[in-house]
Amino acid sequence: MPKKRNTETTSNKGKEGNKYDKIFKENLESLIPALIRSVLKLGKIRLKNLPQVKLQTTIEREPDFLKIMYSDEYPDGCILQIEFEGKDEKETDYRMLEYGAILVRKLKLPIDQHLIFLPEKKPQQVSGSVKYKNIFCRYRVHCIGEISYQQFITAEAPEEVLLSMLASHDNEPPETVIRLIIERLIQLKGSSLATQKFIKQLEILSGLRKLQIQTAKAIDNMVLEYDITKDVRFQQGQAIGIEKGKIKQAISSILVMAAKKFEIPMIAEVSEMTPGFVSAILKDYQKKDEIIQLLKRKQANVEKIAAKLKVPPILVEVIYEDISN
Repeated sequence: MPKKRNTETTSNKGKEGNKYDKIFKENLESLIPALIRSVLKLGKIRLKNLPQVKLQTTIEREPDFLKIMYSDEYPDGCILQIEFEGKDEKETDYRMLEYGAILVRKLKLPIDQHLIFLPEKKPQQVSGSVKYKNIFCRYRVHCIGEISYQQFITAEAPEEVLLSMLASHDNEPPETVIRLIIERLIQLKGSSLATQKFIKQLEILSGLRKLQIQTAKAIDNMVLEYDITKDVRFQQGQAIGIEKGKIKQAISSILVMAAKKFEIPMIAEVSEMTPGFVSAILKDYQKKDEIIQLLKRKQANVEKIAAKLKVPPILVEVIYEDISN
């Protein structure tokens, strides 16, 4: 009986690992710009597609991500390989050595290897190198749990927003960050099948941080209540039971606190608005200069300006009142 229980546990772990791998493979093309910018920090590069590569000698390997990369360091090109790892085990170093040797032999190019470590804490067994007398391999290990969730939470791509779950939550309560993620996903995709897909992926990824219970509860609560936030975000600023003047005051407070470098959860608490609404206003406020230019024209129309720039009319009104005073 004990052996059977252990076998089932191993099997379940394998299935969970496959779930995570599937999410990253589904989202990879949309994730690559964010990974290169915020995780790998490779700077200005150009990527070129390779044919789908399966590395087969006496074994077969399928890398998570492979491209030809051109940069100042590699003007003639090199192999860029990115792997995702959910377990801390020494075998990973040897697997990366194996990948590198086969790829260099096959493509006859130098290789730049990166491993993105998904667990929250730094690996103890994955070292990023293998060294023997005549064999040497080194690759870069990036721990996503060391990067602030704020690097990803305001992204335009939902695939990138999901990385907020795995990133550092900066000592914020997990419920706060989970709520921010769900609000941002709904804000980007609305009530659609795509939103359902990403929220389901969020629930799966929460398993890597042992936050399944909090995430499931937040999903149940927020998917039902978000219509009010959506009304505030896209309509005239007159959500159920809230006067327009109060919304304007809240937006003004949000802009003042943001200028003083307050964090989004604190701004939301003080302004009595949701973190998603705060994020949306700050995102749209980046178009302030364009809004002001249009407001200065003769016969400027708030509704038309809002529609043209895809911002809420009430934000345009707040900016107009600010420049008029």
